[in-house]
Amino acid sequence: MRSAVASSLANSPIIGVVRTGSHEEATRQAHLFIAAGIELVEITFTVPQATDLVRELIAERGEGGPPWIGMGTVTDGERARSAVAAGASFLVSPNVTPEVAAVARQEDLFLVLGALTCTEIVAARDLGADLVKVYPLPPVGGASYLATVRGPLDDIPMLAAGGFGIEEIPAYREVGAQAYGIGAPLLGSDDRESHQRIARALDLARGTPA
Repeated sequence: MRSAVASSLANSPIIGVVRTGSHEEATRQAHLFIAAGIELVEITFTVPQATDLVRELIAERGEGGPPWIGMGTVTDGERARSAVAAGASFLVSPNVTPEVAAVARQEDLFLVLGALTCTEIVAARDLGADLVKVYPLPPVGGASYLATVRGPLDDIPMLAAGGFGIEEIPAYREVGAQAYGIGAPLLGSDDRESHQRIARALDLARGTPA
């Protein structure tokens, strides 16, 4: 599972983040992300009945993947175990959490731990994070901040996150981001515009813009 998710993320370097206060809207967004070619879809625990939605999406997909359905805002061991019970293929935390890391390693799940400082980034790596989610980037300097921390830590794979726009992806890619956690900026006024935005984001993330 872990290696399969890693392979999908290398092919489609965006984790589509579903974070909304409506279960119905979360379902719509998840379906849209999947239809547009995003291979990793993160359902955050802030979504009402989040684990139920994960189960629904996995049932629709059937055996195997992609798409891979994971859970975000996994801030403690209890949430990590709930995500595992729902069938999540990967876990995303906004913080460095040893208990979450232990669950992910026990279940052989792809793990993304959130960190900001150099100390936190190294701690996340040492706990076994497959990717370190450097978050939140825009408030602390965006791509220039990522470039600074990657100076001494360029051997650690990093995911850029925190609320930047699609057209900012190249700046993060240039300084070494390997993947991107993006939600609302992928959504347009209708499904057609959303598909266009997602296609553009994937092209930029792969370094092959049309």
